[in-house]
Amino acid sequence: MEDLIFAPLVLIIGFGIHQVVLRQHPKSFEQRLLNRSFLAHMAAGIALILVYTYYYTRGGDMISYHRLGVPIAEALRYDFGEVFPEVWALFIHGDYRLPLDPVGLGSTGTMQAVAVALLFLLGNSIYAAALVVSVLSYLAKVMVYRALRSEFPEAAHEKVLFASVLSPTGIVWTCALLKEPVLMVFFGPAFLGLKWILDGRRLIGGGILVALGSAGILLIKPYVLIALALAGGVWIFWARTLRSGGNIVVKPMYFLLAAGIVMVGFTVVSNFFPSLSPDKVAESMQYQRRVSAHEEGGSNFYLEGRDAPSDEAPREGLLSQIAIMPVALVTALFRPFIFESFSAMQFLNAIEMTWLLVMFVQIMRKNRWTDLVRRVTANPALMFCLVFVLVLAMGTGLSTANLGTLSRYRAPMMPFFLLLLVILREPEKSSASAGAVPLLKTVQA
Repeated sequence: MEDLIFAPLVLIIGFGIHQVVLRQHPKSFEQRLLNRSFLAHMAAGIALILVYTYYYTRGGDMISYHRLGVPIAEALRYDFGEVFPEVWALFIHGDYRLPLDPVGLGSTGTMQAVAVALLFLLGNSIYAAALVVSVLSYLAKVMVYRALRSEFPEAAHEKVLFASVLSPTGIVWTCALLKEPVLMVFFGPAFLGLKWILDGRRLIGGGILVALGSAGILLIKPYVLIALALAGGVWIFWARTLRSGGNIVVKPMYFLLAAGIVMVGFTVVSNFFPSLSPDKVAESMQYQRRVSAHEEGGSNFYLEGRDAPSDEAPREGLLSQIAIMPVALVTALFRPFIFESFSAMQFLNAIEMTWLLVMFVQIMRKNRWTDLVRRVTANPALMFCLVFVLVLAMGTGLSTANLGTLSRYRAPMMPFFLLLLVILREPEKSSASAGAVPLLKTVQA
């Protein structure tokens, strides 16, 4: 009954929010693509519940968040003053006392607390909760578009919007009650705030968005914050670097600012999650990969061969990972291939990956490496996309041994990967000036 009451209500409110978004984006291509994106997000939010309920025999994480979240939400309604501090402690990875143990601790506990809050507000309706997250995820992608569009000429804005809001993986795995959708809800504001800081406007508001968004990312997927800090530092440094006659002139103040963003990102993540500190991250990824290889599933893969997985990863450090980095990168960017898809979900994902692979091959065939490097380095936003995609792809590829979980883990990077491909696929005459306008603006600033 609660689904029939709250889910339509959320849809109505979400449709109203979508109308506000449309009024702010009056161009015909914006209206068309945003309408498609909103509908796709709503459909994906509902479809994932059905998939997790009827396709996965064990239900999966989302069903567990709902099943264990309902009694905690009921307890929260019964005694809000007593239970709320414990739910907050669960959210921030603190010590808690709840009437029922949640799905897990750490980032899983944060996701469980988010589920409890949504179920508390929405009468325990899993469909309404999933749709709320889907609406917020849609808004987060709109923020990504608003941050990126000024970095490209107007002729490329349609491609920027398409990549930002209509990446298939970026939609399917950023809806419903899962970590990646909630991560995207925090990522969008953090990314928009970073752009405000880069432009030198709304510095206070930008700082607040970055701080709040980064805090949410830290609690859910801290390794994404490392990638965002690295790519964000490169973006700021590259945008404020003067290029004249092929020479690069570094402005020390902006170099220090970019370096500071990277250092803060690494420091915060390392303090909260020592396993992700620079001296331990390689060992941690190796351990996570081998643990993942032990999990039951029909889509496991082995970067080191079937005999390699063990209960404990040897302490071999970063050098031991170098040999498999190219395979890990290809895996994160292009797998599953069509021939290794043995289920409906994998086959749908493989279609998208094949499409991306075809575009990548076309780009490589029609362009010289030097021309591609020049085009990317001419646009600071493309530099951000390149660094963010490479860092996140390498991290997910080296720490995952299951194609199903890989599809979820790489969802935050897919809009940026798609943007790289659709921009570079076009002839240079239509995209060579992609960074010219923002670069002149930032240099003059």
